[in-house]
Amino acid sequence: MKYLNMVGPQVRRLRYARGWSQNVLAAKLQLLGWDIERVHVAKTESRLVHVDDYELLYFTKVFNVGLDDLFPKIDPARRLDEVVTELMRRNPPVEASPKKVTALATTARLPRRWSG
Repeated sequence: MKYLNMVGPQVRRLRYARGWSQNVLAAKLQLLGWDIERVHVAKTESRLVHVDDYELLYFTKVFNVGLDDLFPKIDPARRLDEVVTELMRRNPPVEASPKKVTALATTARLPRRWSG
């Protein structure tokens, strides 16, 4: 299973740094013109939804940061394809048995794509 975005952890970090709840962030984004709810902020931070390019612009505006601040820091000495693969892969917990992981994977519901 793969994550669907790379910016979620940075969005969460930037929100925490400002002392904002997910509701507050959603409200501030709404004031900028983005029809977004708290649940979409949560799914973005958890990396369960794709993030469109226009959404990145809203995040840069609300946090007053550059685009590069929304992405994880990458070691320039490493091959980019390896780094991206590593960042986007979700590994099952080490203590989980293969049987349990299979059961979780078959019962998990895919998140609905936000349409806006």
